[in-house]
Amino acid sequence: MTDQHRENPIPPSRRSSSTHEAILRAAIELFETSGYSRMTIDAIADRAGASKATIYRWWAGKGPILLEAFLSGVEADIAFPDSGTLREDLVAQVSALAHVLGQTNLGRMAVALLGEAQHDTQLAAAFRSGWLEPRRTVGREVLFRATERGELRADVDLEVVLDGLYGPVYLRLLFGHGPLDRPTIETLVDQVLQGIARQKDATRKCSPAHANPSVETERWAILTDGA
Repeated sequence: MTDQHRENPIPPSRRSSSTHEAILRAAIELFETSGYSRMTIDAIADRAGASKATIYRWWAGKGPILLEAFLSGVEADIAFPDSGTLREDLVAQVSALAHVLGQTNLGRMAVALLGEAQHDTQLAAAFRSGWLEPRRTVGREVLFRATERGELRADVDLEVVLDGLYGPVYLRLLFGHGPLDRPTIETLVDQVLQGIARQKDATRKCSPAHANPSVETERWAILTDGA
């Protein structure tokens, strides 16, 4: 069997837990020492003490293995809170995501894999199905709840909103041209929400960290209390 993907791998619930964990660890270690392009299923099997056939029964290829290793290590850290206020939930979750992807070893691996996915169709498919779509599904649910609470206009395109919130995070992670600290993320969230929030008569001041002295510092409030 060549180092190619296999259709319909066995789901995690049917795998041996000890062998499963050994394979994930081996994949991470090999990625860190050899890089994605030089990794092989043979090498993962050797390091994990597992058979190549077992790996192919469980995963479609090396990309999905690394993606699962990343997700299993960070899932709890990037979960959405549910404070009842959209702005606070978004700031907290985007900040957590930026920290994981930019400041942890697993996150840096995921960013490197994202770059590899631009010329590896199998890895790109794994990212879309294993990372992107589940994250967007949760994001849509969060935005929908906010719409039901009256925080957002009913006519907004939730897909575009998600792109507006998370696109800049990936752009800065990939190119490193600007910070992803909390003040930057607060500015990002506020600017996106200003375009989609229900307008109210109340306004709030820009915080000193975000204020631009050359422009009016009053702006439409982002709802912080349900409507």
